[in-house]
Amino acid sequence: MNLKKYFYLWCRTTILSLQSKLSRRGSSVIFILGKFVRFTFYIFSLLVVLGKSQKIAGFDIKQMINFFLIFNLFDLLGQFFFRGIYWFRGKIISGMFDLSLIKPVNPLFQVLITDTDLLDLPLLLMVIAMLIKQNLNISLVNLTLFILVSIAAFIVVTSLHILIVSIGIITTEVDNTAWIYRDLSLLARVPVDIYLGSVRAFLTFVLPLAVIFTFPAKAMMGILSWSWIIYSLIFSSCILFFALNFWRFALKKYSSASS
Repeated sequence: MNLKKYFYLWCRTTILSLQSKLSRRGSSVIFILGKFVRFTFYIFSLLVVLGKSQKIAGFDIKQMINFFLIFNLFDLLGQFFFRGIYWFRGKIISGMFDLSLIKPVNPLFQVLITDTDLLDLPLLLMVIAMLIKQNLNISLVNLTLFILVSIAAFIVVTSLHILIVSIGIITTEVDNTAWIYRDLSLLARVPVDIYLGSVRAFLTFVLPLAVIFTFPAKAMMGILSWSWIIYSLIFSSCILFFALNFWRFALKKYSSASS
């Protein structure tokens, strides 16, 4: 793969996507403000709840804020890079996906990240700044583990989006699957430790929200065991392998608009 070519394509499509959104400035401003208001409201609610109870499932207020910031970090990264999946169903139904298959560019690349949403960037930068401020005294070991587990988490996020578009090719249902993932991911605004054992197991081994949202936060705070670190690395590799093979399987099942 020519990384330079793909980086150039990503930059060009990102600029075009931004120009399209800025042509509707009013809706873009409301979209950004809405994200900031929702983020601020939840932080405020978290402070109010923890102001009375001090701890939730053994986690203090600073730790809970870290969990929430990490949730927003990976949630926003998924939306930032993979916003294009929300328009994929229209491409399947209209036959525009046929054009993607004949272009000299990887079709998966076209589907996933040719509609990067820069409107998510302001809140994303604020979340990163808050995380840095919250964890200025983090040790080098914890920082290294956080980066390692975060890479695994982002691989899982990418893999889930690949699975969503693959299901879309077979069933033409992309939006509903994507929103199911988005809705269920809200469970991980807080650490999965607060849930019952069966729910916690589901969020760790079946729908791996713990790997995406809870594990990086715990790694940053130095409370993630080595067994879970190894599990996150192995799991991310396995789900990426499965997602890519499922994508290839879905392409074989695809019936073009001309057929």
